[in-house]
Amino acid sequence: MSSFRQDDLTRIEMNPPDQDLYELLTKMVNDDVESVMEILTSRFDKRLLQPFGRLRIMAVHIAAWRGRMKLLDLLYKNGADINATDSIGRCALFYAADRGDSEMVDWLLKRGAYTEHKVRVGRSYRNDNKLYLPECPIGSNLPFPECIERTALHQAVRNNHSEVVELLVKVGANVNAKDLHECTPLLLAGSNQEALEDSNEMAKFVDVVKILVAANASATVIRSNTGTTMLHLAAELGNVEVAKILMDAGASIMVPCKADGNTPLHTAAMAGNHDVLLLLLEKMPSYKVDITNNRTQTALYLAACGGHEKCAKALINHGGSLAARTEYGETVMDVIFAHVRRPEAFLSDILDAGVQIVNKSSGENLQIMVNFNVLTPEVERQMTVVMSLIAAAPNENQLAILQHPLLETFLFLKWSRLRLFFFTLIFVHAMLVFSLSSYTIMMLQYDLDYTPLKVILTFSSSALLLHNVAQVLMVPRYYLRQFEMWMSFACAILTLVVSLGVFSGEVSKAPDRPARSEWRLHSLSLAILLGWIQMMLIIGRLPICGYYALMFSTVLRNILKVLGAFIFLIVGFALSFTVVFHRGDQFQDSWNAFVKTLVMMTGEFEYDDLFNVTMKGASSPLLFTGKAVFLAFIMLVSITLMNLMIGLAVNDIQDLERQGHIGQLLKQAEFVSHLEGLISHPIFHSCCLPLSVQWFLNLRRNIPSTFHFHYHKCKSNRSSNLSGDIPAHRKEALSMLAFRNSRDNKSLITSDKFNSSDDGELTSLLKELLLQLREDYGPTIKPKFSIPLERRNTQYRRKTMDV
Repeated sequence: MSSFRQDDLTRIEMNPPDQDLYELLTKMVNDDVESVMEILTSRFDKRLLQPFGRLRIMAVHIAAWRGRMKLLDLLYKNGADINATDSIGRCALFYAADRGDSEMVDWLLKRGAYTEHKVRVGRSYRNDNKLYLPECPIGSNLPFPECIERTALHQAVRNNHSEVVELLVKVGANVNAKDLHECTPLLLAGSNQEALEDSNEMAKFVDVVKILVAANASATVIRSNTGTTMLHLAAELGNVEVAKILMDAGASIMVPCKADGNTPLHTAAMAGNHDVLLLLLEKMPSYKVDITNNRTQTALYLAACGGHEKCAKALINHGGSLAARTEYGETVMDVIFAHVRRPEAFLSDILDAGVQIVNKSSGENLQIMVNFNVLTPEVERQMTVVMSLIAAAPNENQLAILQHPLLETFLFLKWSRLRLFFFTLIFVHAMLVFSLSSYTIMMLQYDLDYTPLKVILTFSSSALLLHNVAQVLMVPRYYLRQFEMWMSFACAILTLVVSLGVFSGEVSKAPDRPARSEWRLHSLSLAILLGWIQMMLIIGRLPICGYYALMFSTVLRNILKVLGAFIFLIVGFALSFTVVFHRGDQFQDSWNAFVKTLVMMTGEFEYDDLFNVTMKGASSPLLFTGKAVFLAFIMLVSITLMNLMIGLAVNDIQDLERQGHIGQLLKQAEFVSHLEGLISHPIFHSCCLPLSVQWFLNLRRNIPSTFHFHYHKCKSNRSSNLSGDIPAHRKEALSMLAFRNSRDNKSLITSDKFNSSDDGELTSLLKELLLQLREDYGPTIKPKFSIPLERRNTQYRRKTMDV
């Protein structure tokens, strides 16, 4: 440490200057112990104990700062005041506490050191919270803390000196003393987080918190500048012991900080501190687990963002919603697929936990519980999680999670509850198409304008139009992008126009028929076509028909893509045919040529008509050109292009055979979600509807979150009403999953029959379960898999080991 210059003496505020005191303090600052002892023993004077300079530094302060017990003891014996403070409130105890010198602190406390001195800056020394000392070299190197009325206990806690904290608390230091920022000593614990990476420092930090809380320090105090509590820090550090101490002392787990609104639960999830998170969840009700911060992010969202799978699973098991959405539209499921290392395996583990074996008193009676809580966080909209999964999955391979037994059973039960509304929709569509077809036939063939059919058309088209409007108002971004929705709108509007007689007039085959009747015929033609196509698409939504509808839509989409890519080739041949066959009736104009060319693509060439009739009398060069163009058309379009489209269609069907089940579940989930959203509209909860109707809609909209079914050696049929609706092959899959979970969790069943984990006994158990299910549900039930049960079980274990 550098010595003071001699010319600094002229700048010292003393009257008169005391050369001996300045010399003593200078040597003490420079830690020249021998010279100091010589001055104090050979030429001691009471003036050496006086304050010096604008900071009013004293010899006892510097001795305590340097940790020189002998000098401090000598000064004390010569009459020094150990409680004397400098101009900002620092005393000997403050310096000893700042150093963490427990021996000196104990010595001072035994001699009556006052613990409540507060470090503050007087008005004459304050300048933008900084103290300028241009004329006082003595004391400029001493610790200069934040002068905001902190005590020695504040300083000891801030520097993590647990032994000093214990000594101060024992003599009655105020553990709830507040500085100018309302900060107590407890809030300063763990201030230096980098130092806490050392295990010894972390142990001291725990001791400090334990000592302060035991001395009734308030665990609920909040930092005024950040809004955080000590529990936030414990959650960030992952210290379970500190978190438990604070929570036992009454620390709140729901306090949001000012910056981003994170609670301790958010902090623990974001840091990935699983043990602290579990402790917080034990004290938190499940309905509060999805509390959001200022950016509407839940703790589960933050855990998934960090890829902390264990924390995310803990939050989900405690009721965290996978469909929780932030203010910018991102869901928890989106983050899982973006940041979790293996999202499919993660979600599969979460869903697996929903199927468990519940042991009964009798060892031969097993009850299997199916829990949908992870899929139904919301009462009103139970399909939110499934739809979030579908929207978040980046490709079809990751949508294979829809085949999980729990998810597939959930979709089946939801469909079973909502299919009444689906069949009602089919009935209304059937009324429309059959009445529209009957009305058209009677009008064209019998010249009858049958009024009852018009009434049915008006009713059915109005009902469909209201249904479409309700769907668009419910989710406009989704439905307005659907081609099927626009087709349904067009069909309903055209049918309503026809039924109301907007295009009236006598329909006749006479050439002088009114112009308005032609519009009526156009409307009927389009309405009938769109109505029957719409009927086909609705029937295709049935689970049993979904696979075929998916094949049809995929093949149609690919054919349109191919035609779009080669449309210029077709147009070129059509215009060329218009020239070479201009004398024939089939290519009179460009539009007829284009349509005829498309027909020729299907193999309808009519070669004789083209070359024997239309080319009669034609010149030889034109005849040669026509044949050349025709031959090129056969090679390029009829053979190459058509075989290309057929090949693509067949290839897509082969792919659909592998992905057909996933596509069927996807369509089923989307339609069930749409129906659920429609009957969840506020209009169905208004007071205008009878209570019986509202009760019926609620009953149909939601399914119970859990149900049970029994496995019993003596063919027990006891099961919940809900499980009675589930097909045998789905119960088989759920039972196999329950037994696998039981084995993986090493949960032993009370019966001796199930105590062993041997593969042979597990296989025998599954065989017996499958046999019982077949007996219960009839001999026509076929197993879901074609391979033997023993082989399938072995393959599944191998796949699990590979994963």
